[in-house]
Amino acid sequence: MKQLIPKKYLLPFLCLSFLFSSCKKELEEVEVDPVVAWEAHQKFLYNQRFIVNLHAAEAEDRLQVLGMYIFSKISHARKGSKVSNYMHPFRDLSHYKYPMNSDIFTGAEDGSLYFRSVSDPVTSGANLRIYAKEIDPDFLEFELVMSNALESMAISENNVALVPYRYANEKTGRSSLRYFLVKLGVDKSNQSFNKIVLEEVKILTPAQEGGFVRYMRSHQNNFYVATDWGFYKISEEGEIDFQMPDQVAYATFEHKGDLYAIARHGRQQTHALFRSMSGQSWSLDAHTGNVAEWFNYITISDDVILAFRHSQIFEVEVGIDKLQLRELDNTGLVGHTITSIAKVKNKVYIGTQSGLFSKAAEHLLTYKEEEKK
Repeated sequence: MKQLIPKKYLLPFLCLSFLFSSCKKELEEVEVDPVVAWEAHQKFLYNQRFIVNLHAAEAEDRLQVLGMYIFSKISHARKGSKVSNYMHPFRDLSHYKYPMNSDIFTGAEDGSLYFRSVSDPVTSGANLRIYAKEIDPDFLEFELVMSNALESMAISENNVALVPYRYANEKTGRSSLRYFLVKLGVDKSNQSFNKIVLEEVKILTPAQEGGFVRYMRSHQNNFYVATDWGFYKISEEGEIDFQMPDQVAYATFEHKGDLYAIARHGRQQTHALFRSMSGQSWSLDAHTGNVAEWFNYITISDDVILAFRHSQIFEVEVGIDKLQLRELDNTGLVGHTITSIAKVKNKVYIGTQSGLFSKAAEHLLTYKEEEKK
């Protein structure tokens, strides 16, 4: 027996059916772009997961990867990418992030400095070892920055390295701070390999010899060093310029031709963004708050500055009265501690303590959705 719907219920029922079908049609028409996740590199698994540092050799379209046990080169010169791996002798890479440039990767341990050729990493005749005691008989130990995210010493693209160390100070009877300024060259006369050669070593003694090195990096043919005493600029010729005596910097980066530093400022140690006005003076562009110290900063192109902490990544915008961080989507990175970031051609790489990840640069500035309250 058929069930009849009374006329008084028929009109509301038809309206409800129409609204439901309209909503369903509208929902079906809205398309959301899928999130492009960070993808793990399949050549960096198992005991090769721990990535210490990355360097983009832009002229050669090459990514250099310093891992816990191997040094790798990922070439983008041809279609696709080619990965070459080489064993290295360094230890303690879980504590020290050794720097690289396009010609040389470095290390320091047991009173020796190592400068190894990027083009010939395992050719013994291509690499250089310097015994610190032979340069400075008062040498005690290296004073390297201990960090997974900050480089332990510095090397410029001009093959000049700055290495902090402690020496026995006879005047005070205590250990004090000095630097090795090491000028290197690449001898290409041998047809079999490129050889790293020592051109000159200088011993630099700052006027303020106490305290510890907190940060150091190479920019614009100079080294910028933060110690407990303040912020220094050291030229590649060894000239020491005390830039800001009351500031302890913990980040420097370049952006559109300008050099920036984030530092604790003055006696109150408030946090601020500074911009270099000349070789001598800095302007205070913005007060940042102490949260800014939680992050590590890196410039990956003329227009893009990134910051990272743990597995989070942020786009950084700077200006007068502005230091703004906007979180980027990190799908695929959650739970992986970031150590370094680099961009080669149209690809961005992120090194972590548990793998090497990448995505196309066009998908980098995808902002993380705010969590629904």
